[in-house]
Amino acid sequence: MTRVYSLKFYFSIENNRNDTLDYSFNINIQSQETSNIVCCSVNTVTYHVFTLPFEFIKLVSIGNIFPNIVFNNVIELWIHDIVPFQYEFFLRITQSFPLLQRLFVTDLTSLSYQRKKSPNNIQADQIVKYPHLILLDIKGLNNDCIEQFLNETKTYLPCLTILRVSYEQLQITTEDFTREVTRKNCANVRRLITGREIVGSKDYHNYFPLL
Repeated sequence: MTRVYSLKFYFSIENNRNDTLDYSFNINIQSQETSNIVCCSVNTVTYHVFTLPFEFIKLVSIGNIFPNIVFNNVIELWIHDIVPFQYEFFLRITQSFPLLQRLFVTDLTSLSYQRKKSPNNIQADQIVKYPHLILLDIKGLNNDCIEQFLNETKTYLPCLTILRVSYEQLQITTEDFTREVTRKNCANVRRLITGREIVGSKDYHNYFPLL
């Protein structure tokens, strides 16, 4: 009988939050190190278990709590939580996912939670940097989160070419496409997805010169 001494895997299980499920199971493979992530949504819980190092390129459904691991192979990440995302969380994301190319962010926060605004006076070494990110989906986030991503004094997005965001919130954040501090992170966008037809003004076209 052949024995398996090494196996790379990534299991993801989604379950109704009202159902009882034991998430504490262990997978024991000789000489294999594993880790796990639990992510809560409004009605569901997603449980991930995987071997280390994580060798897959896509990770879907993680929230504020995840292990202190560097995911060197992940280029696509989907994040959501019922607890507000804070500025420090996005710093952790850049440190743990250094090669990220596609980021999808959903805010499932109830109105009972209060999100802290990101600080205005951020030191250069504390700017959230996504040096490889080409796609950013922030449609449905609140205005503070959109401000966090598009404000160049808070986030660095040199390669962003695809942006999905609410048009109305984009107007607010960019002050109707005139605000300088959010201009740089929009300058390289070649595809803007807003869910509506846009009849752009001169300021709009100057803001997105590559559309």
